[in-house]
Amino acid sequence: MHFSKHKIILAIADVIIICTGFGLAFWFVFSSGFYGDIRPFPGYFVPSLVLLAVIFVSAFQLEGLYKYQAVANPIHQFQKLFRCYLRVLGAFIVIVFFMKTKYIADSRLTIGLGFLFSFLALAVFRVNIVPLVFRFMVARRIIQKRVAIIGVGEQGRAVLKHWSVNSLSYFKIIGFLDDNPSLKGKSIEGVEVLGTSGDIGEVAARYHLDAAVIAISNIDKTELLEIIDRCRNTGISVHVISTLFSKVNEKLEAEQYGGITTYRLEARENGVVRAAVKRAFDLSVSAIILILLTPVFGIIAWAIKRDSKGPVFYRSDVVGRNEKIFKAYKFRTMLDRDSADEKEKRLYETGSRQHLEFMKDFIQGRKKDEFFVKNEPRLTKVGLFLRKYSLDEFPQLINVFRGQMSLVGPRFCSPSEFNFYESWQKKRFQVKPGVTGLWQVRARSEVSYDDMIMMDLYYIQNRSFLFYLEILLRTIPLVLTGKGSRIK
Repeated sequence: MHFSKHKIILAIADVIIICTGFGLAFWFVFSSGFYGDIRPFPGYFVPSLVLLAVIFVSAFQLEGLYKYQAVANPIHQFQKLFRCYLRVLGAFIVIVFFMKTKYIADSRLTIGLGFLFSFLALAVFRVNIVPLVFRFMVARRIIQKRVAIIGVGEQGRAVLKHWSVNSLSYFKIIGFLDDNPSLKGKSIEGVEVLGTSGDIGEVAARYHLDAAVIAISNIDKTELLEIIDRCRNTGISVHVISTLFSKVNEKLEAEQYGGITTYRLEARENGVVRAAVKRAFDLSVSAIILILLTPVFGIIAWAIKRDSKGPVFYRSDVVGRNEKIFKAYKFRTMLDRDSADEKEKRLYETGSRQHLEFMKDFIQGRKKDEFFVKNEPRLTKVGLFLRKYSLDEFPQLINVFRGQMSLVGPRFCSPSEFNFYESWQKKRFQVKPGVTGLWQVRARSEVSYDDMIMMDLYYIQNRSFLFYLEILLRTIPLVLTGKGSRIK
């Protein structure tokens, strides 16, 4: 039985314990007689408790409390649980402060005790009981994941050896796959080679695989992504163990499976309903933000006009979903060529040439992005400030409202930059580009262009509404602090 089938059971147990903790708090305050006169239980709190339990479970999911490495590690579980409780408590305090309704909280003692009792109960359950149950179920093979390892080289054999001797590994190795057809039918370290990576569909169906583990480093990114696509097309999850993803794994806090660091891709369909929900969310949130920030936009517009000649907005052709061109909006952060004098025009043309030359080298991995940004000759004083705090990006909400972009997605590029792309890099244009994205919140200016694209592809391959919300929430503090910006 697959471990993920037990996540729902664990989540239900969490909900029961949370509700029990809050129920005990209500009993103490209202029914025990230890705290004033005995009063009837306020029934109007029930919907709030249900909502609070849903928020807790969502926070646990985002924090990774239902992942293999958290469940198997008591210390890891306690640390994550403590962080979740602090965050949910902070969010609850803010909600109560602004809404000021008794239907959420009319007794601070009740809420305080509810958080305390439920945390203590969950800590005991998660730290002492869950790891023991997990170890028992792994040892009895009640929980297991049927996998095939793609790659019989040194890395593939190391994975096999490591998982074979690790008592907490719930992987059952069904066989190897390797693109050397002469190896088919042979035994490697006691495990049969079942075919090539092209046979993954047939092998997955015949042996009821839950996942494929790609353990290859001596391969280029194009070939690796093709193998990943083949695996995902079978409907199974994919774990990639490759030095090609070392920086991506570092920035994504990659998962540890039995001591092996993996880059995981889930087999997830994004159907019509999910796309409609995401579009409705994009539409409503972009409209609300545009309305609320109108005064801020007015101040930015005034500062831009006062600082330099030219329009407030900069419109440029960019490459979006399915490689289609559209006009993207930004606040102007550079000199305006049409309004510049002769000296500024020469500066502008020089900067444009330098930028294009730099982007070619940056995309092709010969330079880091900090080199050019620090020496960009066309930036205005106001433009430096806007870029540091990513304020120049806010007009792209217009593109989101129009349906050309999403709030979260890969980064677009200019048509001239697109000409420098390799075929594998163009895979980032499978979905709408976003105002923010995974590499912007996890890496900012600390990774290469290839790593940026790999992180965009990770988002595309693992996108879900919860992942989408996580990136949005992580974007807020970065915008407020300017942390990780290329502009110092």
